[in-house]
Amino acid sequence: MAFNWFTPKPGARRREAGDTAPADHAGAPIGGSGPNLSWPDVVRQLGQEVAMSLNAASEQLERLNRMEPSLVRSLIPVTESVERARQAGMAAQHVLRLCEDPPPQQREVLNLADVVRAVLTARADWLARRQIGVRQGLAHTRVYADSSMLYMLVDELVQWAGQMAASVTITVDKSGRTSRPRLRVAAWCNPAEVPEPVWRSIRWTLWHQLAHAVGAVSQLDTRDDHVRVTLDLAPVSEDQLASAIETSVGPSSVSAVIQGCRVLLVTGHAQRRAQCLQALAGYGLILDAAEDMRQAERLATQHLPDAVIYDGSVHAGAIERLREDLQRRAATPTAFVEIHDQAGAPEFQASTVGAVSTGHVAAGALNQSLGPALVFELCKVM
Repeated sequence: MAFNWFTPKPGARRREAGDTAPADHAGAPIGGSGPNLSWPDVVRQLGQEVAMSLNAASEQLERLNRMEPSLVRSLIPVTESVERARQAGMAAQHVLRLCEDPPPQQREVLNLADVVRAVLTARADWLARRQIGVRQGLAHTRVYADSSMLYMLVDELVQWAGQMAASVTITVDKSGRTSRPRLRVAAWCNPAEVPEPVWRSIRWTLWHQLAHAVGAVSQLDTRDDHVRVTLDLAPVSEDQLASAIETSVGPSSVSAVIQGCRVLLVTGHAQRRAQCLQALAGYGLILDAAEDMRQAERLATQHLPDAVIYDGSVHAGAIERLREDLQRRAATPTAFVEIHDQAGAPEFQASTVGAVSTGHVAAGALNQSLGPALVFELCKVM
């Protein structure tokens, strides 16, 4: 069966226990006395408190892992539960931002298959830890969309499917009927056996909101052995394609000296990971992406990076420990580039002389400054 989840028919959804006022009254005060709080304010406050508390718990577990690894391994179910709850709190805040203050979109011509590959590269460690196999069928397919928003949409779909099944299929092609770009994500499981909190989680709400933001039409198909989401995206017009060809500028020949270097990207923000991967596309780099220091340390142990890019979501002390560890293990210094959010700061500030120096790039200038900054920092230590 197939459903279009963006155009629900009136009365189609059964009212469940706990449903209260209609959607038109979602922002009405919830109490006759005391502060006038709306439901979005309550959800935002709840999400912040949950995320803050679980962030602290996650940091304590990470600290304990460094002291007693064998003990923490026995607490893996607890660690994973804390992480799921933390992600749910963050997702709730993200849904509210998309509804109330959506970020401006900078649409451009993209290859949808490249976006999916970037997501799977960044999610490789997450998928491996959960023993989730992903089958791919990615055809070169152009779309006209905001790269960060599209990346987040694909990333949320991968996580949503991965929570339901250990086998996931992702395909990118064009619809045979409409010729529109099409993304399909299938989770191979028995839908009847998937618990309701997993099926209709906050991540379900978030990817629907992201799909709506990028103008995608969503359809859900369920069978006895799988669940499949199909997204039809806006096609690229001839004018958009011509404009993209005229304005496209690739990395300069100077960047050839860093081809083949391995770069470790560490940030807890999916949107920023997407921006960085997009900014460094075409430089010939080997890119590893981590969403926290636990992943970063594991990736750095497997393959020594030539450069590390990080932002304020990573604790400064953890970065210093990583820097010291790499100095002990590597024959040459590792370049470090920090992404900062300071208003009015220069787009790129080169590092000073010395092995422990760090370059700085403004978060609002990643597209034009991250690549050149990385070239400079790598050339300095090579």
